[in-house]
Amino acid sequence: MPSNKTPPKGARSPIDAMNSTEVVLHRVCRAGEVIDQVTERHFLHAGPPIALPDVPGPMRGALVGGLLLEGEAATAAEAEAIIDRGEVEISPCHDAGGVGPMAGIVTPSTPVVVARAGSVTTFAPVNEGIGGAVRYGSYDQDTVARLRWLGEVLAPVLDEAIGESESLDLMALVAEGLRRGDDCHNRLVATTAALLTHLTPALLRSSHDRDTVSRVAAVIAGNGHFALPFAIAAAKAVTTAAAGVPGSPIVTTMAGNGREFGIRVSGLGDRWFTTASPVGTPVLVDGATMDDVTPTMGDSMVAETAGFGAFAMTAAPAIMSFVGGDMALAHRITGRMREVTAGSSTRLLIPGEDFRGTPLGIDVHRVRSSGIQPVINNGLAHRVPGRGRVGAGITPIPVEPFVEASRALEHEDRE
Repeated sequence: MPSNKTPPKGARSPIDAMNSTEVVLHRVCRAGEVIDQVTERHFLHAGPPIALPDVPGPMRGALVGGLLLEGEAATAAEAEAIIDRGEVEISPCHDAGGVGPMAGIVTPSTPVVVARAGSVTTFAPVNEGIGGAVRYGSYDQDTVARLRWLGEVLAPVLDEAIGESESLDLMALVAEGLRRGDDCHNRLVATTAALLTHLTPALLRSSHDRDTVSRVAAVIAGNGHFALPFAIAAAKAVTTAAAGVPGSPIVTTMAGNGREFGIRVSGLGDRWFTTASPVGTPVLVDGATMDDVTPTMGDSMVAETAGFGAFAMTAAPAIMSFVGGDMALAHRITGRMREVTAGSSTRLLIPGEDFRGTPLGIDVHRVRSSGIQPVINNGLAHRVPGRGRVGAGITPIPVEPFVEASRALEHEDRE
């Protein structure tokens, strides 16, 4: 089986790129201010490409929420009619340089976290919390109003604070989160606190009125997942830096749209390799059953692609009560992920493993030869539009797309 080709002279290997790319926090603003691909009727979505009629329930619900947010529809029924007439275009967040958790719907008014790594700009939608959220397919009046407030009020306050603060290294923020007991995918309590600490001096000097700033700070402090888009926007930047190395078997994208789960590989450009979206073994909210669960969707598994999330679960004992299992399982998962990765992180270190670096750089050849399934931890949404979050869990990804990509690289080597 072919090995990773030597990168062109002067180029970094994908592992070196993921270990050394510096990512800084740039802005928090509405998507239309920084993303050319979104319009009132052209939205972005999570996962590999999907046709509008094929979107799963929660993504359809998020589209309804997006149309209501943009004022393109006055009621959910009007929004449904727009979708049924095919009057909305959708394309992947990944193709626009971003990542969208869960349904991943991004419209011009969606508030986003913007990161920069050199000339590369990446983004992820601001986290709404784990209750009713458009990203989970909810679109009731309160949910849409909350998202609108995040874009119209919270985003400008944070944008000003970012401009008035010292530069924030987002990969250092993730590294500190792991040191403090987060996995930085489904547990970000400490990371959110560190983020708020960084921004607080500038918030105290804000030109916005005290009550508004106080509410913004309270919303951040009350949402333990608030730092997620900061972490995954950084992950998108470092995996983008690892892309495009001829012959490289390193995975640079993993994402699901609720129908298909897809990967992209450094040496194979923007080509998607897909399989049916898996479900895994979730911890469900009270009253939910497995029949309620939408198969895996979202772009937030860019966390695992960049070496944290489930790949760093031994750093986050408390995550196990949220996604299921115990620390013995966490150690087994992190250990097995070392068998399918090409290296270790030099900056994402696990205190409970004597500060060993997290497994980094999923290698499709190693997945193919070992048969070991890469693992993510992820949230899950209800199949029915508008029902919202239904649970979270640990999800092994089928090996088929990794095997297909490995064979594609092998074929290219023979030509």
